[in-house]
Amino acid sequence: MKKTSLLLISLFFLIAANAQKFTLVNEGKSKCRIIIPERASVNEIQAAMVFQNYIQRISGATLPIASDKIKTADGEVLIGNVNRDELKDVPKEKLGKDGLYIKNTDKKLVITGGTGKGVLYGVYTFLEKYTGCRKYSSDVTYVPKQKTIVLNSINDTEIPSFAYREQLYPDGYDAEYMAWHKLDAHYGNPDTGIEWGSFVHTFDALLSTKEYGVTHPEYFSFYNGERHPGATATGRAEAQLCLSNPEVLEIVCKNLQTLIMGNPGALYWSVSQNDNVNYCRCPKCTELDEKYASFTPGSKMYGTHVNSLYSPIGMGSVLTFVNKVAERFPDKIISTLAYQYTRVPPKDLVPRNNVNIMLCNIESPRHVPIKEGDTSFCEDLEGWTRLTNNIIIWDYVVQYRNLISPFPNLHTLQPNLKYLHDKGVTMIFEEGNPETRGEFYELKTYILSKLMWDVDADVNKITADFLTGYYGKAGKIIGEYNDLLQKMMLKSGQKLLIYDTPVLEKNSFLTDSLLTEYSKIFDRAEKAVAGSPELLERVKVARLPVYYAILEIARDEKTGKRGAFMPGEGNKLIPKPEIVTMLYDFVHLSTQKEVSHVRERRITPAEYLEAYTKFLAEIPSQN
Repeated sequence: MKKTSLLLISLFFLIAANAQKFTLVNEGKSKCRIIIPERASVNEIQAAMVFQNYIQRISGATLPIASDKIKTADGEVLIGNVNRDELKDVPKEKLGKDGLYIKNTDKKLVITGGTGKGVLYGVYTFLEKYTGCRKYSSDVTYVPKQKTIVLNSINDTEIPSFAYREQLYPDGYDAEYMAWHKLDAHYGNPDTGIEWGSFVHTFDALLSTKEYGVTHPEYFSFYNGERHPGATATGRAEAQLCLSNPEVLEIVCKNLQTLIMGNPGALYWSVSQNDNVNYCRCPKCTELDEKYASFTPGSKMYGTHVNSLYSPIGMGSVLTFVNKVAERFPDKIISTLAYQYTRVPPKDLVPRNNVNIMLCNIESPRHVPIKEGDTSFCEDLEGWTRLTNNIIIWDYVVQYRNLISPFPNLHTLQPNLKYLHDKGVTMIFEEGNPETRGEFYELKTYILSKLMWDVDADVNKITADFLTGYYGKAGKIIGEYNDLLQKMMLKSGQKLLIYDTPVLEKNSFLTDSLLTEYSKIFDRAEKAVAGSPELLERVKVARLPVYYAILEIARDEKTGKRGAFMPGEGNKLIPKPEIVTMLYDFVHLSTQKEVSHVRERRITPAEYLEAYTKFLAEIPSQN
């Protein structure tokens, strides 16, 4: 009797599951049609077009698009806030702006979302999770071919882990990549719906040294006994503004008002320090900084570069100033940086409700998670969360001094995001690099996109999926390289800092024997995809960091086993042929694959070749 009951229960669930199957396409033909609202939004129309396009690419079937004004029927794909009974079950209050909802019966499929781009995100999520499509990079999309598409029971509601998700990688601003991976952006034309009117380091844009430096030096930082109203050799402001000067406030507000009038739809406007630590030490600014300091000046020391430390001053003069600006613009959110010398939260000073704090962890080491490696930043984050919940974290994930150098930080990405999420952070900006083709930038962009949407996602599964999809048969082998690189870095005890160089790491995870091992791994990877020029090229691009490390160490060592020179005729030093060959291969592939810079904002591949060949031409003394 018991066995009969179990059999009946199993049969019931089997019948119920089959009852929910929805046939979208059968043998290249479909009886389905896409239904959108009669007055569909831009996002709903775009979502329907994307769905139609990809289903056609997968199966060959083209589903017609119609409005919900027509009579309801079986076989409908309901996209957006359509006028159909099936939408009554959608938990709209939970979806917010970007949340998505996918559900099917045996007769209909529903894809909808929140008030923003949720419906578009829903379509791309459906394509990835339920048809097997992938968007590995801006120029690598996988679309499976299948004549029949039958959907099992789906009941999928997704709410993003972070309300704002942006990353500074080139692919992160490609239109379809952004929509597919649910990313935000801080820049764009005023008519594109971008919420940011301006974004960080805006003091000089709001009150420029070029316009006021000569006539009003008193508007700028005072230190070392004088005002500093000038610019650096690269044209950047030398210092900051004198924030206690009332005329500075009026000029900044006037110029900000002009900018807002030109882009009234933007919500966020940055009023934030220039990118230097040359803050004003005049008596009035110093008084504000000391009044609201939550620590004894000099008791904290921060550093972003090797052997470069500075004492933060807190947020007294800056936040006092920004609060006054925010008071003038109550319908906008005024964002300001808590960065370097202003990172520490103040005492007895609270941001206005319409002030956003952009908290930056530029000082944090990257060989271990922030929670473990930078307790000082964690203390500052805790302090800021006690003052406001309007915080965006600016995180850093590349080595800026050497963008192509090996930088094994993949294992820290999820722990960092989970920690920030657990602390209540809802907005994330991940600074990769805007320069193209940095070290494993496609992989890091992909992983970060997935984790910012779902911080608890299976990162190992995501990584394996990308490596196989992007590198083919070489994927697992490249995974071996990443695992070994990370393992050796952790074993060595070497700190991983964003302004380091391969030379500083040559005795830890970039030793001669390890670089030889890494090279052998890439030899195997290249061999595995030798029959596919496209995949082989991707593997060679992934190998560029190993070449770069060898070249940089050779330039530093000059002679000896790892040096760039060897004895020639008459014991005269000459460049090693293998170094010259590697240099040419490195630059050729970098140029061919549009590697824009090897260092942040500086040194193109052509300039690197010029500098390196000049170095090789200057034969060093054998001593």
